[in-house]
Amino acid sequence: MAKNANMDERRADLLVAVWNVIARVGLDKATVRTIARETGRSVGTLAHYFTDKDDVLVSALQLSHERIAARWEEKLSGLKGLNALRELVLDNLPLDEDRDLETRLSVAYWSRAVMQESVVSSQWRKGPKLIDRLITLVREGQQLKEIRDDESAEDIAEHVHASIDGFSLHALLYPQRLTRERIRKLMEAELKKLEVIST
Repeated sequence: MAKNANMDERRADLLVAVWNVIARVGLDKATVRTIARETGRSVGTLAHYFTDKDDVLVSALQLSHERIAARWEEKLSGLKGLNALRELVLDNLPLDEDRDLETRLSVAYWSRAVMQESVVSSQWRKGPKLIDRLITLVREGQQLKEIRDDESAEDIAEHVHASIDGFSLHALLYPQRLTRERIRKLMEAELKKLEVIST
């Protein structure tokens, strides 16, 4: 059992290194040879953990999804409605180094998903369903009379989701213009617009 645990840990460490390679050079250039060189391992060593490049890419994506989903559960524990929505939204913006890496990884997989159907792109669509969580929390906020109900929970969630993706992508493209502080401020302003105005 300990041997398997150590192997799983080494595999996870390798996959974290793979994330950095993908974020820097993209999926197409992230060959097994490049990954081996970048991680300081031999191609033969990688073969102990993965069958081929798609296995590496899918495994890296799955580990990312698992860690994101676990973080959501931890951060949303005990929160409801608007407070939970705010926490989830801010967690999905590149406001620190880890989430910046996740964003770069996401953009790399978006490109693959849009340009070609493959094992990797089909796995991308099976990731943590942010839109589902957003809809649930918006609906909960509406029931608690914290979030306005002049639009459906589904439509509000789509607007919020688009804001997350837009700010995230533009933060990568224009980091001088969209600093982390500015993204947070702009998103907080968007969330403020969702609040029920008390009379």
